[in-house]
Parts: sequence; structure tokens; C-alpha cells
Amino acid sequence: MIKVLLVLFFVFPIYTFSYEYLKNIEVSGKNSYKEFYLTKDIYLKSKNNLNDLRIKNEIGDEVPYVIEKNIEISNRIEKKVSIGKIISKKNKETQMETVVKFTPKTKLDDIVGNIIQLKAIDNFYSKYELLGSDNGKNWIYISSGELYKTPEKEELRIEFIKKKYSYYKIVTALTEKIKYNALVLLLNEKKIDKKTNIITNLQYKVEEKRNNTIVTIESNNLPLQQISLKINDEFKRNYIVRNDKVYKTGNLFKVGNREKLDIQFNKKISLEQIILEIENGDNKPLMIEKIQGEYLSLKIIFKAKPEEKYILTFGDRELFKPRYDLEEFSEIIKVRDLVVLGDLKSIPKMIVPVKKDWTVYYNIFIVVIVILLSGFIVTKIVKKNN
Repeated sequence: MIKVLLVLFFVFPIYTFSYEYLKNIEVSGKNSYKEFYLTKDIYLKSKNNLNDLRIKNEIGDEVPYVIEKNIEISNRIEKKVSIGKIISKKNKETQMETVVKFTPKTKLDDIVGNIIQLKAIDNFYSKYELLGSDNGKNWIYISSGELYKTPEKEELRIEFIKKKYSYYKIVTALTEKIKYNALVLLLNEKKIDKKTNIITNLQYKVEEKRNNTIVTIESNNLPLQQISLKINDEFKRNYIVRNDKVYKTGNLFKVGNREKLDIQFNKKISLEQIILEIENGDNKPLMIEKIQGEYLSLKIIFKAKPEEKYILTFGDRELFKPRYDLEEFSEIIKVRDLVVLGDLKSIPKMIVPVKKDWTVYYNIFIVVIVILLSGFIVTKIVKKNN
């Protein structure tokens, strides 16, 4: 009976747990370090924003790796937004206020800039304040600094954080030497070389609700930097990109040979779905022909041994991002072999025992043993007395 009780109380219940997906890494080349690009299905099946990725060798040991972004090639470009027109000059005590209006080339253009370029006739020096306004009446402080022109050098650029105003007021010292003969509003922005980006078609579903077009886009956890629409129509509509919160607002338009059908995100968005809501007003819904997503390509670097096999596993939502020494010096590893991944495979769940608190069962077991022994002793005493 004691043996039976031991078996009943100390048999562990069995639970299942494992990685859900794997891809074989098809290793090739003579160099020690290998690299491969992450594929779309990895983003989709990863359960923890790529933190669950693990590389394993043929005996199941983890192999250190690092996720590396391709280097973005970027440069600064300036484009002319508008030529300003001086609409007023006022002298106030020791200051001169010059109000400049910038007009868009068309109604579809925004007056957005971050540099006012001046051209002055005479040499001068003055501190300045710059203010902005939407209507030329209510002014908001933007920046301050120094302006000057000398035979040796000059500073005739007023730079500030990108603003969207039609009117600017330049407050300078009261002097007849400051004479502007031209003012130009410029936009200085960073241009990113798109060669390191991947463009892919996205699946979507369209429905109409209360004069709005609701587009549910299957973004599949891709780290999207931009989405682009293909629409053959003339229009101008406001939009919202949202999911659990609002990620972007703005307007889309296509008029003649001018169009703005790209939505760029300030930070990458990695979600299974995003919602694009287009405000139609009293207009007919737009016919969307295609939606594409653009994201920065990522690759994994790891060190491989000759003739050894490796797999990439993912899909375990309990795993967190590992930290390996390789992360600290991967940038100096210049020589690598580009390898490819095999097809996506599903892994049968592995059986592992689950730890359990056996205190209660142990106490019950002891009580049962005590009762059995007590009964055995009482029985012996009774038989002896008889």
C-alpha cells in the first residue's frame, strides 16, 4: 500500500511548451561570420517583436547573434518654398518690425520652412527676434539670434525648427542700414537613400462608415516607415492612421500631375494591423488600387563553425531579447558570408515537466502513513491481548 501511495503522489503532471517555428540556415562560404536578412514571415510569426529569435546549433546550444540595421545613406537638401513679400515696416522706439508674407505656389502647397534667407544691401549688425503668425495679427515667438554683414563675412540666415506659418515678423535694431532686398523661405530636410529599404505589397480591407473610408491594413508586424497608396482620381482628403492610438494625421491629394500619396511615419510602426481612415465629407469614396509598405531591411550576424548545421527559432512569447558580446564589436566585422534561410516550418511542441508545490500532498501522505501505522499497531496489540 505504501508503494502505491508513493506512485500516486509523486508522478509529475505533464505540460507542453516549445518554440513554434523554425527556419534552417543554409550556411555557405569560407568566412567565420555569416549574415542573413530577416524575411516577412519572421516578422509575422515572431511573438515578441523579434526578441524571441534564437539561433541554435545541431546539439541545441544557443549561438550568439546580433540584429544589424543597414546604414542609412542621407544628406541635407534645401528647397525654395516661397519668396517673401514685405507688407509692412514699423518703427517702435529702438526697434524696427518687418512683417513678411510668404504665399504658396498653389493651394495644394503648404508654407512649411525652417530657414529665412535674407539678402542685404549694406553692411550692418543687429540682434533679432523672429515671430510667426497664421493671420498676420496674432504672433508667436520662434527664435532669436544675430544678423550681420561685413566685408569679411556675413550671417543672413535665420534658422529655426520647422514651422507652418504664412507670416513672419523680424524684429531688429532701429537703423537705416538694415535694408532687405529679398527674403526667401527655405526648407532644409534630410533625404534618405531608399536603397536599403524594402517595398512590399500590403493586404487590406475597405469599408465605408459615416462618410469615412476605413482601410484595415495587414501590416504583419513589419517595422513600417512609410505606406504608399495608388489611387487614380483627383481629390484632396484628410486622413488619420491609428490603431490603439493615433500615429499620423495629414492630407492626401492628387490633382493633375501633382500628388501626395505617401504617408511617412516619424517612428517605425510594428503592428499586426493599422487603420487608415480617410475623411470623404460629401464626396464619393476613393477607389484604392494598391497599398505598399516600406521598411528598413534588417539582417542577423552570427559566427558559424565549418560543417555545422544551424536553425533559427522563433514564436515563443515568453522569451526576451538576449544580450551577447557580439553586440559590442559586430561593427568591426567587415568580412561576412551572406547566407539564406530555408522554408518556414512548424515545430511539434516539446513535453516538459512543470514544477509544482507538493507540500500539501506531502502532508496528506504523512497523515495517511501515520493512520495506517497506527491501525497496524492497534491491530497487533489487540491480537496479542487475545
